[in-house]
Amino acid sequence: MSPCLLVQPSAGGMISGGYLYNARMADHGAWRVVDVEPSQLSVESTRLPSSGLVLVDSLFLAPQYAEGLASLRQRGLKLGLLLHSFPSLIEAVDRHGVVRTEPTEYELSVVRGMCCVVVPGPHYGAVLQRVGAAVVMAEPGLEEAWRMPPRRRAGPCKLISVGSVTPRKGFVDVAEVLAQRSTEDYAWTVVGRLDADPAYTRKLQSACAGVGAVQLLGQCEPARVRQLVGTSDVLVMPSYDENQPLVLLEAMAASVPVIAYRAGAASEMVADGDEGLLVPVGDRVALAAALNRVIRDAALHSRLSAACWTRQATIPNWSDTAERTRERLDAFARACTP
Repeated sequence: MSPCLLVQPSAGGMISGGYLYNARMADHGAWRVVDVEPSQLSVESTRLPSSGLVLVDSLFLAPQYAEGLASLRQRGLKLGLLLHSFPSLIEAVDRHGVVRTEPTEYELSVVRGMCCVVVPGPHYGAVLQRVGAAVVMAEPGLEEAWRMPPRRRAGPCKLISVGSVTPRKGFVDVAEVLAQRSTEDYAWTVVGRLDADPAYTRKLQSACAGVGAVQLLGQCEPARVRQLVGTSDVLVMPSYDENQPLVLLEAMAASVPVIAYRAGAASEMVADGDEGLLVPVGDRVALAAALNRVIRDAALHSRLSAACWTRQATIPNWSDTAERTRERLDAFARACTP
């Protein structure tokens, strides 16, 4: 069978883990990507083929796209969902500073009506099981260039954080913690869009005034991100909510251990004390202690890096995971009734 279609909102130049995941899966044949302007979903729906499976990206779960989703249903398409996250959970942190774990009833109603739900990891398993969703597991893969054996640490501990600068990513927490310690034993680099939430970016810039060596690089191309992560010592990921973050797998493949909040899928992806250190969400005292341990203890860092290198051998490449995903989606396309 030909690959199914994945309908996603046009990225508009944004590079994120979700968009990279979609693109890498497409590159290796799991599906074919169709970009649409969100406001044009109803119009574009008439141009989609009437046979085969059509997946919609979970960004379209927001209520403002209900009419567009309805137009897809009216065409009688075999419709599935690629679930990166629930928009309401993202909005809760970014707009209201509240961590939520339960999606809205509207979001759940959309999920119930799907032929299948494709997920990159098991994090939402309990929610999907509760609504009786047919789940297709489609774990991320790796580009082989990410696999880098442990390196000897030299000089200040090189910390890196990757993600759009928004409240959900928690970068201000790191800045405020680092401002309390010596400026000579670390350097911190932040890679990610600075225009996603200008007010939060200004807050981060202000918090960084007391930080030693810090760079806010903005968004970088994937190859540049790989070079930066691969030459760093620790990935610091203080996200308040995450679902199978691609950069976390990539960092471990590069033998770069993680310090993260125990949020979302992080606690499922990282063996605490083995491949990294996890601390309670929002606990800056615990975050400071974890950073201090890894910055000061080179032997601990070496042990964590070695564990990451062992872990990377279990992470598939994109070709393998895309092939498995396509086989599973083909089976659902044959069995699904619109």
